[in-house]
Amino acid sequence: MNKTAVEKFRRREFILYLISGIIVTLTNWITYFLLENLVKFPSWRISNFISIGFSILVAYLLNRIFVFRSEQSIFPEIFKFFATRFLISFIFEHGLMELLLTVIGFDPRIYIFGYELQIVKVLGSVFVVLGNYFVSKYLVFGKNNEKRN
Repeated sequence: MNKTAVEKFRRREFILYLISGIIVTLTNWITYFLLENLVKFPSWRISNFISIGFSILVAYLLNRIFVFRSEQSIFPEIFKFFATRFLISFIFEHGLMELLLTVIGFDPRIYIFGYELQIVKVLGSVFVVLGNYFVSKYLVFGKNNEKRN
């Protein structure tokens, strides 16, 4: 591939990653919101853990099929994907929520159309999306990208 084709591919890949990232982030937030407000788990930690797990499954499918178009064997790839995503989410999202909500007691919320949204969860999601892109691109789906370039 010439340099222009590689740049177009990378731009396309990044745009698809952003779109899938928005879908995955919304999946995470909506699942968390439903668990917190409708199911009413006794702890935000349970809601957060379930919402992260479900969003990681959605992320894997979108990333494998649409973003990175992976042709690698599914089992090593899915293991790396879930392990790295849980680690990043645990550190950046859950860790930040634990620090701000539990340790510091900082829990700002905004209301959108009458529904409550935790700012802390939104803030953690920004760091998660950025960290996940680099891990997915270079660690999980990296070999597949090298073949195409």
